[in-house]
Amino acid sequence: MLRIISKLLVLILTLFAIFLGICAFLGIQIYFPFNVAEGKEIPYHRMQSVRVAVFITFTFYGCLYLINSIKEVFPIHFLKVFMISFGITSFIFSIKGEEGIIEIIIAIFYLMCGLIFHLVSKPEIRKYFT
Repeated sequence: MLRIISKLLVLILTLFAIFLGICAFLGIQIYFPFNVAEGKEIPYHRMQSVRVAVFITFTFYGCLYLINSIKEVFPIHFLKVFMISFGITSFIFSIKGEEGIIEIIIAIFYLMCGLIFHLVSKPEIRKYFT
């Protein structure tokens, strides 16, 4: 059951990412969940959350590489690290900027995605993705 949930979650996030990429090329800026930034910028706390989450993810894998602890990593592991980083940074920037309960709920959603990806990236479950 967890495998089905994780695959469905990855499918939905992948389709959403493709949709956002196409919209960006067409000059339409959309941010999660389907907020159109028509004639205005994407909220600062959202951009900062993504930016810092990328830095944290890079730092995590960079440190693993530097201490020679990195082995072959499955894509689900990368998604796990990024979504947990993104959830944490979204939560912190939402609270810091007093953005409201909706932003905190979205941050919790990102954290839940990371938790699901963490559960399915365990070695005994990893065989589902090979």
